[in-house]
Amino acid sequence: MDRTNLYYINQGKRGKVDLCNICKQSASLSWDHVPPKGGIDLKPVEQVTILQHLTGNLEEQKPQISQNGVKYRTICKDCNERLGHSYDPVLNRFALGVGGILKSSIKILPIIHYKTQPAVLIRSILGHLLAAKGIIDDVVVDQKIREFLFDDQAQLPEDIKIFYWIYPYREIVVVRDVIMPAVRGKFDQVGFFTGILKYFPIAYLVCNLEQYEGLDELTIYRDLKIEETVEIPIHLTNIRHSTWPEMADNGNFMVGGRNLNSSVHARPRKA
Repeated sequence: MDRTNLYYINQGKRGKVDLCNICKQSASLSWDHVPPKGGIDLKPVEQVTILQHLTGNLEEQKPQISQNGVKYRTICKDCNERLGHSYDPVLNRFALGVGGILKSSIKILPIIHYKTQPAVLIRSILGHLLAAKGIIDDVVVDQKIREFLFDDQAQLPEDIKIFYWIYPYREIVVVRDVIMPAVRGKFDQVGFFTGILKYFPIAYLVCNLEQYEGLDELTIYRDLKIEETVEIPIHLTNIRHSTWPEMADNGNFMVGGRNLNSSVHARPRKA
C-alpha cells in the first residue's frame, strides 16, 4: 500500500475554476472556513487527515500548516457569501455566547438553555459540511441538503438528524461520509454519518439515526420558521472525550471512502 497516498491531505484545494460543492455550477472557487470565521479565532493550525490522527501514524507525513484555520476551496463566491451573510452570524453568535459561559468564572450549571434560531443554525452547519469535501460525488444526502439549503421555506428531510454536545477543546475536527455502529459496542446495525464538525464550544453530528448515544437533537426544531427563536438545552457537564465519537476502540469502528482524505484533525500550531 502506498502510505504517502493514504495520508495525503486533500483539503479540496481544487482548481481556481471548478464545480461548486453547493450549487454544482462551474465557477471561480473561493475559500470556505470550516468552522466559519467570526465564531472562532482564525489562528495558525497544524492539521493531518483524520485517518492519520486516529491511527497514530504521525511520522508518515508532516502536518499541513494553515495560517488561518481549516478551510476548503470548494464553493463559489455566491454560495460562500450566502452562507456568510444569511446563516453564519447566528451560528457564530451561538458559539461565542456558549463559549463565553464556559470561559467565565461563574459556577457552571449542569444545563443551560440558550436562545437561538435553530432553522438558521441547521443551514449554516449543513452548508459548511457540504463545503468540506475535496471530491464531489453522488451521495443522496448531499443532494437533499443542496435542495434544502438556500430555500428558507423548505423542510429538512426527516432522515437527516443533527445532534450536538459540549466540546471544550481547542482542536477542530471535520469528518465527512463515514459509517459507524448505530450503538457503540453493538455491531449488528450501522448508521451513515454525513458529517461531524467539532470546535469550541459545541460539536455537531449529522446522521440518519433516530438518536445517538443520548445526545440532544437540533433537528427536533426542523419545523420552525427561519426567523423563529427558541431556547435550546445545552448540557454543560456532559463532556465527552476529545476524540469521541470518531475514535476506533472496542465499541466502535469507522469506515469511509475517498473523502476521508478531506477529513481533518487540526490543532493550534506549536509556537
